[in-house]
Amino acid sequence: MRIPLRIYGLFLPTIVLALLAASFAIPSSAQSPLPQPWTEAVISLAVKIATAVTPSRTMSVDVRDITAGAPVDPAAVRQALETEIATQGGRTVPISADPAADVAVRVTISQDVAGYLLVAEIPLADKSQAAIVPVSAAATAPFQPSPQPILHRKIVWQQSNPIVDFGQAVNASQTVWYILEPDRLLVHEFNGADEVLQVARSISRLYTSRDPRGRIAITDPTHVTAWMAAARCDGAWTPSFSIDCTANVDEQWPMPSANWTFDPSQNNFTGVLTLSNSLTVRLPAFYSAASPLSQVTGGSGSRWLVAGLDGRAQLFSGATGASTYFNGWGSDIVSIAPACGSSWQLLVTGAGDWTQSDHIQLYQVDGDHASALGQPLDVPGPILTMWPSDDGKSARVVSRNLQTGMYEASIVSPSCGD
Repeated sequence: MRIPLRIYGLFLPTIVLALLAASFAIPSSAQSPLPQPWTEAVISLAVKIATAVTPSRTMSVDVRDITAGAPVDPAAVRQALETEIATQGGRTVPISADPAADVAVRVTISQDVAGYLLVAEIPLADKSQAAIVPVSAAATAPFQPSPQPILHRKIVWQQSNPIVDFGQAVNASQTVWYILEPDRLLVHEFNGADEVLQVARSISRLYTSRDPRGRIAITDPTHVTAWMAAARCDGAWTPSFSIDCTANVDEQWPMPSANWTFDPSQNNFTGVLTLSNSLTVRLPAFYSAASPLSQVTGGSGSRWLVAGLDGRAQLFSGATGASTYFNGWGSDIVSIAPACGSSWQLLVTGAGDWTQSDHIQLYQVDGDHASALGQPLDVPGPILTMWPSDDGKSARVVSRNLQTGMYEASIVSPSCGD
């Protein structure tokens, strides 16, 4: 958050004519995306419909699910019916051309105590007819939705002074927390629950900003590096903690999959990325960027999603340029290892300003489309920054609680719900 920014009415005629039906399922030459029991039911119903409507007349087919839980897509049933009716010699026209059809066939996916049913209403001029085909019991088990991921937020640090980033190092029984503020790096060492050491070291930013950008990287329990604007500060225990800040000449910030070039005068990244093989990728300037993790299929670094300076997220694939845009996203995006599924997933902040509460939404990217997964995680204040963890399983989030005024450092991670 950096830029302000069916029930379809079913009427069965009282007189149901016995229609001629095939005594066995007729194989289809077309491949169907439906489960086999549904495909067999569709074929049987198509025979009944084609028998009732003579080939000289055209028909349209509309399919509705009145169970609100059938494990098939009504559109897929309609498409399969049209294909099978044509196989039987019938003629169908699209629903959009319904007025031009001689017969408007209405099919409902219904249910009784034995399972699912396909029910067709065939309004003929001389006498309306109905056809009912049960779906075999193998397909009537209740639909079980896929598990949905749940986001969890664990507050690990709170303080009244602004926080830019934070990190934790664990060595034997000792735990060290590094808290990066706009002008200093705080070190808190704990032995169990007891704090045994507190150190504050001033850092040089070289550039000032109302919204300073900074990031911590912990090499090992005794070495930490902080990037602040155009400065790089290296801290080490030798044996006491000391820190040395120098100008970050190449202005590159190491990230999990590439080095990002930072523009300290504009307080954003230039869009120039240097990959691990020294190849350079040039994208529009951005506040944050993400690419598929190596453990996700297709995570080769050739796809990038960037949160642009204009408040829009852009998806780039290879050298083809921006393939699509996403509106309504905030300026912080992070790739994260999927807790459910195996597709490329992202944590995305909201698009409000610094006076509003914020949220984090998990998205899944398939091709050029992004869909929200699960419910958003509400945060009681604006999110100031969000960085990926080294293993990609969580994100470091800094926010400011509007109710307490405290700056909160949190770990956000997904789990696969029941």
